Amino acid sequence: MECPSLPVRARGTKRHGRPPRRRRGLSRIANVSEPTNKAPGSMHPVDAAALAGGLAHELRNPLSTVMVNLTLLAEDLQDRTNEPERLRVRALKKVETLKHEAERLKNLCDDFLNLVGPCRLDRKPVDLNGIVARHVEFLELLARRAGIDLIDACSDMPVMCPVDESLIRQAILNLMLNAQQAMPDGGRLEVATDIDRGSAVVRVSDSGPGIPPEHRDRIMQPFFSTKTGGTGLGLAITRRIIEEHGGTLEFDAEVGSGTTFTIRLPVDAPNVT
Repeated sequence: MECPSLPVRARGTKRHGRPPRRRRGLSRIANVSEPTNKAPGSMHPVDAAALAGGLAHELRNPLSTVMVNLTLLAEDLQDRTNEPERLRVRALKKVETLKHEAERLKNLCDDFLNLVGPCRLDRKPVDLNGIVARHVEFLELLARRAGIDLIDACSDMPVMCPVDESLIRQAILNLMLNAQQAMPDGGRLEVATDIDRGSAVVRVSDSGPGIPPEHRDRIMQPFFSTKTGGTGLGLAITRRIIEEHGGTLEFDAEVGSGTTFTIRLPVDAPNVT
């Protein structure tokens, strides 16, 4: 696999034997049946320009903070009337701010490279149930502390799919973390798997506030975020991972009734043993 490693950052489902309940506002994010003249991994010049503009905008704030703090630090060091201990304390606070902003810049650049960098998949047959089970175990304590019921609703049968396991693990984890963050006051987070019409399906459902209609057309766009401190690239990266596998990412949301993100992946892929 030649693809940048993805940072953890960074949200229907089979409901106890009943078919998934369809909600209003279903939005198809990616459709592999749609015709395209672009080579895999290529980008339209307009898309590239929009991404570059978004990156420049996001870089501006942390860079401005860095410049202000460097200026203030220089003024403190040049002021010979400052007491040494007072100067040390003030300098350390500014250094901590600089470290924080440098980390923000690094995360932003890492996310951007994950979104636009080259990616070659190392596909192997994987049981998606196992990926979900490990994520549930990993997040269970954190979810319990947040008052969230984390439900593993995986199929009783193996859900085998030829995927790059590390990337699909990251995509599913991104959706689960987003779902958890959408419920600061607690709620229900359910992850389900299934085989449906030749596709392996993973559904991540939360009981949060849902997605407002005015945000639904933008929720997958790079640099769009409603979270404080978010880069707005997490869902865009997740969508790219799924699209690189020839799959689709959908969401089904209703204000006040939660959100379901659905991954569909082809169970057959060329050159996989």
